[in-house]
Amino acid sequence: MTDARRHRAIIVSPGPVEVPRELMRGLPQLHHRTKAFREISTETVELLKVLLRTSSPVYLLTSSGTGAMEAAVVNVTVPGSSVLVVSGGKFGRRWAEICDAYECRTDLVEFGCGSAIDVDSIVQRIDRDRPQFVAVTHVESSTGLLFPLREFTGRLGAHRPVVIVDAISSLGAEDFDMDGWGIDVAVGASQKSLAAPAGTSFIAMGKNAVDVAGGRRRGMYYLDLKHFEVEEAAGYTPFTPAVQTVQIMHRSLLTMKALGFDEMVSRQRRASAAFLAAARHLSLASYSESPSSAVQVLAPQPAVGVDEILARLEREGFIAAGGQGELKGRVMRTGFLGLFGIRTLERLVSATAEALRASGCRVDVSSALECLRKYDVVSSPFEAVVGRILED
Repeated sequence: MTDARRHRAIIVSPGPVEVPRELMRGLPQLHHRTKAFREISTETVELLKVLLRTSSPVYLLTSSGTGAMEAAVVNVTVPGSSVLVVSGGKFGRRWAEICDAYECRTDLVEFGCGSAIDVDSIVQRIDRDRPQFVAVTHVESSTGLLFPLREFTGRLGAHRPVVIVDAISSLGAEDFDMDGWGIDVAVGASQKSLAAPAGTSFIAMGKNAVDVAGGRRRGMYYLDLKHFEVEEAAGYTPFTPAVQTVQIMHRSLLTMKALGFDEMVSRQRRASAAFLAAARHLSLASYSESPSSAVQVLAPQPAVGVDEILARLEREGFIAAGGQGELKGRVMRTGFLGLFGIRTLERLVSATAEALRASGCRVDVSSALECLRKYDVVSSPFEAVVGRILED
């Protein structure tokens, strides 16, 4: 039995991610209409505002991230609204699918899977066509692609559309400044960098979005943000929330605040860069031309079966993910969006090397580990920080 297999299996997929056991320790049973839960949900919203860097309203939804995406579309558009969707993969296309479902005039601009986004061409398209809305995905978790969001919003001119951003995979792992960059709507979810179970998403609505919201009079009820606006003012949600998920997300946000939100992003950037550099010594290439810090999408040699690698990784103690859509069977996807330290990354590199070697690949695990250790990725302080928060 290898060293890795002596440890319990942990999730290293792009999401849902591993939920640290410390976050769940001693979690009380709460009713969502109690004062205790009201205080937790209210503080969770305030912490999300700090993470998003916004003074705009933020609403908690009981749904996957796609539910928050749908809430964005249904609340700010009306049938016939013109929406430019920029896509670098499966989840970018999801914006177009949602917009089509709500009878928008959708213009989909697709870049090849993993190809860097050409900001010039998007800005020219906006200047020419003047869409009312533009929807983008900050981190495309199907390909690992990072959208140059700050550059893009900084290039928008006088005919600026309402900017809607899927920050589900990026928030907490990439720089994000909703107010400073002029983002009008941002959506996120609990099961990525916030290291909580799936089931809670959230949406932030800037002034420009609020000004155009509410035009759709039919075809929505549960996702009508008017319900959330009224109830949140009293510290409640309009419908039963995912109570324990919100509690865990609250603890995670408190931990991130204690460590420093900016430090969390910097830490994730170092960890991802270290893993990608080590992967090159294992003959694994980054699929994306502009890789994110949140998701690593790796392409093995063509003759290597990805499903076999994933199965071997799981036996070695790690649950990673395969490709989706047209990338199924072609790439493997990893993510460590919690607070994994250097020892976990060393184990992951060693386990990946073992899986590749068993598939007939020649790998240089010593060089990979040596490369990994050159990066400033220290042991995780997570347990101690969570312990202090729980004591408080």
